[in-house]
Amino acid sequence: MNTIALVSREAGYARRVLIRDPQNLFFTAGLPLLYLLIFATIFGDETAEIAGQPGEVDVATYMTASVIVIGVVSAAFQNLTVNLVQDREIGVLKRLRSAPVPTSVFLGGHVVNALVASALLAAGVALLGMAVYGVPFPDQRTAAAVVSVALGAVACASAAFPFTRLVRKGTAASPMAVAATLTLFFLSGNFFAGADMPRAMNLVADLFPVRHFLIAMTTAFNPNVAGAGFEWGHLGVLALWAVGGAVAGTRLFRWTPTGDH
Repeated sequence: MNTIALVSREAGYARRVLIRDPQNLFFTAGLPLLYLLIFATIFGDETAEIAGQPGEVDVATYMTASVIVIGVVSAAFQNLTVNLVQDREIGVLKRLRSAPVPTSVFLGGHVVNALVASALLAAGVALLGMAVYGVPFPDQRTAAAVVSVALGAVACASAAFPFTRLVRKGTAASPMAVAATLTLFFLSGNFFAGADMPRAMNLVADLFPVRHFLIAMTTAFNPNVAGAGFEWGHLGVLALWAVGGAVAGTRLFRWTPTGDH
Protein backbone atom coordinates (compact mmCIF):
# COMPACT_ATOMS: atom_id res chain seq x y z
CA MET A 1 0.00 0.00 0.00
CA ASN A 2 1.50 3.36 -1.03
CA THR A 3 1.92 6.40 1.21
CA ILE A 4 -1.11 8.27 -0.14
CA ALA A 5 -3.37 5.29 0.51
CA LEU A 6 -1.98 4.91 4.03
CA VAL A 7 -2.51 8.59 4.82
CA SER A 8 -6.06 8.35 3.46
CA ARG A 9 -6.69 5.33 5.66
CA GLU A 10 -5.41 7.11 8.76
CA ALA A 11 -7.56 10.14 7.91
CA GLY A 12 -10.61 7.90 7.59
CA TYR A 13 -9.94 6.41 11.01
CA ALA A 14 -9.62 9.87 12.59
CA ARG A 15 -12.85 10.97 10.90
CA ARG A 16 -14.76 7.96 12.25
CA VAL A 17 -13.49 8.68 15.76
CA LEU A 18 -14.91 12.20 15.54
CA ILE A 19 -18.27 11.18 14.08
CA ARG A 20 -18.83 8.43 16.65
CA ASP A 21 -18.48 10.83 19.59
CA PRO A 22 -21.63 13.04 19.63
CA GLN A 23 -20.36 15.36 22.37
CA ASN A 24 -17.03 15.91 20.65
CA LEU A 25 -18.81 16.42 17.33
CA PHE A 26 -21.06 19.08 18.87
CA PHE A 27 -18.18 21.04 20.39
CA THR A 28 -16.21 20.79 17.16
CA ALA A 29 -18.95 21.56 14.62
CA GLY A 30 -22.10 22.58 16.46
CA LEU A 31 -20.68 25.13 18.86
CA PRO A 32 -19.19 27.41 16.16
CA LEU A 33 -22.56 27.48 14.38
CA LEU A 34 -24.19 28.38 17.68
CA TYR A 35 -21.70 31.23 18.11
CA LEU A 36 -22.68 32.62 14.72
CA LEU A 37 -26.39 32.39 15.51
CA ILE A 38 -25.92 34.20 18.82
CA PHE A 39 -23.58 37.00 17.76
CA ALA A 40 -25.04 37.61 14.31
CA THR A 41 -28.59 37.66 15.67
CA ILE A 42 -27.73 40.16 18.40
CA PHE A 43 -25.34 42.42 16.48
CA GLY A 44 -25.99 41.47 12.84
CA ASP A 45 -27.69 44.76 11.90
CA GLU A 46 -24.72 46.82 13.08
CA THR A 47 -21.64 47.86 11.14
CA ALA A 48 -18.11 48.38 12.38
CA GLU A 49 -14.80 49.79 11.22
CA ILE A 50 -12.24 47.01 11.36
CA ALA A 51 -8.60 48.01 11.76
CA GLY A 52 -6.73 47.51 8.50
CA GLN A 53 -9.93 46.87 6.52
CA PRO A 54 -11.39 49.29 3.94
CA GLY A 55 -14.88 50.69 4.56
CA GLU A 56 -17.36 49.61 7.18
CA VAL A 57 -18.16 45.91 7.55
CA ASP A 58 -21.45 44.41 8.66
CA VAL A 59 -21.00 42.66 11.99
CA ALA A 60 -22.72 39.59 10.53
CA THR A 61 -20.06 39.45 7.81
CA TYR A 62 -17.24 39.89 10.30
CA MET A 63 -18.70 37.25 12.62
CA THR A 64 -19.06 34.79 9.74
CA ALA A 65 -15.35 35.14 8.97
CA SER A 66 -14.54 35.00 12.68
CA VAL A 67 -16.64 31.91 13.37
CA ILE A 68 -15.02 30.12 10.42
CA VAL A 69 -11.70 30.74 12.17
CA ILE A 70 -13.13 29.53 15.50
CA GLY A 71 -14.49 26.39 13.86
CA VAL A 72 -11.26 25.57 12.05
CA VAL A 73 -9.17 26.10 15.19
CA SER A 74 -11.60 23.89 17.12
CA ALA A 75 -11.45 21.12 14.52
CA ALA A 76 -7.78 21.30 13.64
CA PHE A 77 -6.19 22.15 16.98
CA GLN A 78 -8.52 21.64 19.92
CA ASN A 79 -10.15 18.39 18.82
CA LEU A 80 -6.86 16.95 17.56
CA THR A 81 -5.05 17.79 20.80
CA VAL A 82 -7.69 16.10 22.94
CA ASN A 83 -7.81 12.95 20.82
CA LEU A 84 -4.03 12.59 20.64
CA VAL A 85 -3.49 13.05 24.37
CA GLN A 86 -6.29 10.69 25.34
CA ASP A 87 -5.07 8.03 22.91
CA ARG A 88 -1.54 8.46 24.23
CA GLU A 89 -2.49 8.13 27.87
CA ILE A 90 -4.59 4.97 27.43
CA GLY A 91 -1.83 3.34 25.39
CA VAL A 92 -3.38 3.45 21.92
CA LEU A 93 -0.48 5.42 20.43
CA LYS A 94 2.05 3.11 22.09
CA ARG A 95 0.48 0.14 20.33
CA LEU A 96 0.37 2.04 17.04
CA ARG A 97 4.03 2.90 17.43
CA SER A 98 4.89 -0.80 17.54
CA ALA A 99 3.01 -1.35 14.28
CA PRO A 100 4.72 -0.75 10.93
CA VAL A 101 3.07 2.64 10.41
CA PRO A 102 5.51 5.46 9.59
CA THR A 103 5.24 8.54 11.82
CA SER A 104 4.73 10.75 8.78
CA VAL A 105 1.72 8.66 7.71
CA PHE A 106 0.12 8.81 11.16
CA LEU A 107 0.65 12.58 11.48
CA GLY A 108 -0.34 13.18 7.86
CA GLY A 109 -3.60 11.28 8.28
CA HIS A 110 -4.64 13.50 11.18
CA VAL A 111 -3.69 16.65 9.26
CA VAL A 112 -5.74 15.52 6.25
CA ASN A 113 -8.72 14.79 8.49
CA ALA A 114 -8.37 18.24 10.05
CA LEU A 115 -8.33 19.77 6.56
CA VAL A 116 -11.48 17.94 5.48
CA ALA A 117 -13.34 18.74 8.70
CA SER A 118 -12.25 22.39 8.47
CA ALA A 119 -13.37 22.71 4.86
CA LEU A 120 -16.82 21.26 5.62
CA LEU A 121 -17.20 23.41 8.71
CA ALA A 122 -16.11 26.58 6.90
CA ALA A 123 -18.58 25.87 4.08
CA GLY A 124 -21.39 25.29 6.59
CA VAL A 125 -20.70 28.52 8.48
CA ALA A 126 -20.42 30.53 5.26
CA LEU A 127 -23.69 29.12 3.89
CA LEU A 128 -25.46 29.86 7.18
CA GLY A 129 -24.20 33.43 7.16
CA MET A 130 -25.26 33.98 3.56
CA ALA A 131 -28.65 32.30 3.84
CA VAL A 132 -29.77 33.71 7.19
CA TYR A 133 -27.88 36.99 7.62
CA GLY A 134 -27.33 38.16 4.06
CA VAL A 135 -23.55 37.89 4.15
CA PRO A 136 -22.30 38.61 0.61
CA PHE A 137 -20.61 35.87 -1.38
CA PRO A 138 -16.83 36.50 -1.62
CA ASP A 139 -16.95 36.42 -5.46
CA GLN A 140 -13.41 37.09 -6.74
CA ARG A 141 -12.08 36.61 -3.20
CA THR A 142 -13.30 33.00 -2.99
CA ALA A 143 -9.84 31.62 -3.77
CA ALA A 144 -8.39 33.73 -0.96
CA ALA A 145 -10.98 32.32 1.44
CA VAL A 146 -10.21 28.74 0.39
CA VAL A 147 -6.45 29.22 0.70
CA SER A 148 -6.87 30.90 4.09
CA VAL A 149 -8.95 28.01 5.42
CA ALA A 150 -6.48 25.43 4.11
CA LEU A 151 -3.40 27.16 5.52
CA GLY A 152 -5.15 27.95 8.78
CA ALA A 153 -6.19 24.32 9.22
CA VAL A 154 -2.71 22.97 8.48
CA ALA A 155 -1.08 25.53 10.78
CA CYS A 156 -3.42 24.70 13.66
CA ALA A 157 -3.16 20.94 13.15
CA SER A 158 0.63 21.14 13.02
CA ALA A 159 0.67 23.17 16.24
CA ALA A 160 -1.41 20.52 18.01
CA PHE A 161 1.36 17.89 17.90
CA PRO A 162 4.01 19.79 19.90
CA PHE A 163 1.29 21.22 22.16
CA THR A 164 0.38 17.71 23.32
CA ARG A 165 3.82 17.53 24.96
CA LEU A 166 2.64 20.17 27.44
CA VAL A 167 -0.40 18.11 28.46
CA ARG A 168 0.58 15.40 30.91
CA LYS A 169 -2.80 13.84 31.71
CA GLY A 170 -5.73 12.78 29.56
CA THR A 171 -8.17 14.59 31.85
CA ALA A 172 -6.26 17.84 31.34
CA ALA A 173 -6.33 17.73 27.55
CA SER A 174 -9.73 19.34 27.01
CA PRO A 175 -9.35 22.11 29.65
CA MET A 176 -5.87 23.06 28.42
CA ALA A 177 -6.85 23.04 24.74
CA VAL A 178 -10.00 25.08 25.42
CA ALA A 179 -8.09 27.53 27.62
CA ALA A 180 -5.45 28.05 24.93
CA THR A 181 -7.96 28.59 22.12
CA LEU A 182 -10.33 30.85 24.07
CA THR A 183 -7.41 33.00 25.19
CA LEU A 184 -6.24 33.41 21.60
CA PHE A 185 -9.79 34.15 20.41
CA PHE A 186 -10.13 36.99 22.91
CA LEU A 187 -6.62 38.32 22.23
CA SER A 188 -7.21 38.18 18.47
CA GLY A 189 -10.57 39.97 18.61
CA ASN A 190 -12.75 37.14 17.33
CA PHE A 191 -15.64 38.20 19.55
CA PHE A 192 -15.23 41.98 19.26
CA ALA A 193 -15.89 43.47 15.83
CA GLY A 194 -14.16 46.84 15.54
CA ALA A 195 -12.77 46.79 19.09
CA ASP A 196 -9.57 48.78 19.66
CA MET A 197 -7.42 46.19 21.41
CA PRO A 198 -4.57 47.34 23.71
CA ARG A 199 -1.15 47.40 22.07
CA ALA A 200 0.26 44.76 24.42
CA MET A 201 -2.55 42.37 23.55
CA ASN A 202 -2.00 42.97 19.84
CA LEU A 203 1.71 42.23 20.19
CA VAL A 204 0.99 38.94 21.97
CA ALA A 205 -1.75 37.98 19.47
CA ASP A 206 0.62 38.63 16.55
CA LEU A 207 2.88 35.84 17.81
CA PHE A 208 0.23 33.19 17.21
CA PRO A 209 -1.61 32.02 14.08
CA VAL A 210 -5.21 32.81 15.12
CA ARG A 211 -4.98 36.58 14.61
CA HIS A 212 -3.33 36.20 11.20
CA PHE A 213 -5.95 33.65 10.22
CA LEU A 214 -8.73 36.01 11.29
CA ILE A 215 -7.32 38.93 9.30
CA ALA A 216 -6.96 36.77 6.19
CA MET A 217 -10.54 35.51 6.46
CA THR A 218 -11.97 38.98 7.20
CA THR A 219 -10.29 40.37 4.09
CA ALA A 220 -11.66 37.50 2.00
CA PHE A 221 -15.23 38.23 3.19
CA ASN A 222 -15.03 42.03 3.21
CA PRO A 223 -17.06 43.26 0.19
CA ASN A 224 -15.15 46.56 0.23
CA VAL A 225 -11.88 44.84 -0.68
CA ALA A 226 -10.86 45.21 -4.31
CA GLY A 227 -9.03 42.45 -6.12
CA ALA A 228 -8.35 38.86 -5.13
CA GLY A 229 -8.18 39.56 -1.38
CA PHE A 230 -5.05 37.57 -0.56
CA GLU A 231 -3.33 38.68 2.66
CA TRP A 232 0.07 37.33 1.68
CA GLY A 233 1.90 38.53 4.77
CA HIS A 234 -0.57 36.90 7.15
CA LEU A 235 -0.79 33.78 5.00
CA GLY A 236 3.01 33.61 5.15
CA VAL A 237 2.86 33.57 8.95
CA LEU A 238 0.36 30.70 8.79
CA ALA A 239 2.69 28.83 6.46
CA LEU A 240 5.57 29.34 8.91
CA TRP A 241 3.43 27.95 11.73
CA ALA A 242 2.51 24.97 9.57
CA VAL A 243 6.16 24.15 8.81
CA GLY A 244 7.41 24.99 12.31
CA GLY A 245 4.66 22.97 13.98
CA ALA A 246 5.35 19.96 11.76
CA VAL A 247 9.09 20.06 12.49
CA ALA A 248 8.54 20.54 16.23
CA GLY A 249 5.87 17.83 16.22
CA THR A 250 8.16 15.20 14.71
CA ARG A 251 10.76 15.95 17.38
CA LEU A 252 8.59 16.50 20.45
CA PHE A 253 5.57 14.28 19.88
CA ARG A 254 5.29 11.58 22.55
CA TRP A 255 3.84 8.17 21.71
CA THR A 256 3.88 6.59 25.16
CA PRO A 257 1.86 7.53 28.27
CA THR A 258 3.42 10.11 30.56
CA GLY A 259 3.88 7.52 33.30
CA ASP A 260 6.24 5.54 31.04
CA HIS A 261 8.84 8.33 31.19
